[in-house]
Amino acid sequence: MLGLWKESRHVQTLVLEHLVCVRETMTLFSEAVRAHFARQGKDAVKMLALQTHRAEGRADDVRRRVEQTLTGGALLAPLRRQVLEVIDRVDTLANAAEATLDFLLGQAVEIPQEIAPKILEILDETDAVFLDVDGAIRALFEGDRDEVQARTDCIEKGEARVDRLERKLLKGLFASGLDLSRKRHIAGFVDCLVKISDRAEDLSDPSDRYRESSQDPTGRRSRTRVLRHLIHR
Repeated sequence: MLGLWKESRHVQTLVLEHLVCVRETMTLFSEAVRAHFARQGKDAVKMLALQTHRAEGRADDVRRRVEQTLTGGALLAPLRRQVLEVIDRVDTLANAAEATLDFLLGQAVEIPQEIAPKILEILDETDAVFLDVDGAIRALFEGDRDEVQARTDCIEKGEARVDRLERKLLKGLFASGLDLSRKRHIAGFVDCLVKISDRAEDLSDPSDRYRESSQDPTGRRSRTRVLRHLIHR
């Protein structure tokens, strides 16, 4: 895998620049959601939301530059395709964060005080999952196979924790005395939020061929496959 990046340091620089933009988007998104729940004021939340959108836009710009570089002939075709798949998957994290924030603020979702801590717990896990995504991509460029393996394992475990927290939250939500329309509104926001960790897990498995090759004897398909595949090239 390390030899791949020796072929084009320019590709490496662009991919890491994109990762920085996505990390900035995720950080601002998290700050905006926390500011909203802390009732820090509409102006402060709107400013963080605007900064989130701008960071996501910068990530899109860099992604397009990577695509142009790769489609222009950088790297061998099979590796080119895999790098494109990885960067597209990373970009979906920023997209999902932006969509979640738009849902929360644009639809004025009213979250009861007793439910807010549970949502913030999911957000904490989501933040941690992204840190592992960031670490896995950086380790990939450094040729650190053990670190990529460890990080992808953490992504899977983190996504599983988010799933458990989501189920627990929704069970309590629909057992509460809130009216059904409000329950559904809150559930819609939670669904947007957990999609971020879902997409993080999807990052390493962008094609059916990787899902098929990674199926274990129990029939469970590992979705952290592309990063593992790349480090063994």
